[in-house]
Amino acid sequence: MAGPLKTIALLGATGSIGGSTLDVVARHPDRFRIGALSANGRVDELLRLCARFHPDAAVVADEAAWPALRDGLAALGLPTRALAGAAALEEAAADPANDTVVAAIVGAAGVASTLAAARAGKRLLLANKESVVLAGDLLLQAARAGGATILPVDSEH
Repeated sequence: MAGPLKTIALLGATGSIGGSTLDVVARHPDRFRIGALSANGRVDELLRLCARFHPDAAVVADEAAWPALRDGLAALGLPTRALAGAAALEEAAADPANDTVVAAIVGAAGVASTLAAARAGKRLLLANKESVVLAGDLLLQAARAGGATILPVDSEH
């Protein structure tokens, strides 16, 4: 018997870790659901994923891509909220509706949302090595203060 449904914020949904995560979610809909998806600016791919997984929120880091995301979600008839920018990534990472965050945004761009997830006490599946390299002490402090659990995800395999 599976436990309660885990709701995942997948930050970096259009990359390889994102694809692997979504494969697992698709195979186990009785265990996982997607609460939020993010991409840098690949709106067409993000819309395709939204149509398949029906997240509560979709975030593009590139604010210039927001109108295309908003309009695309409306055209698909999806109630998914369209958000944009760094603050929106942090909001998705800390959203109480999401109990698990997969931090798969490449490079320094993923550090702030990873810290937000840790401060919010999330189960944090960390594929973003830069968060450890650039802000390791801050990340551990945030995890301790927020009660987060950090689990490394190997992006090399």
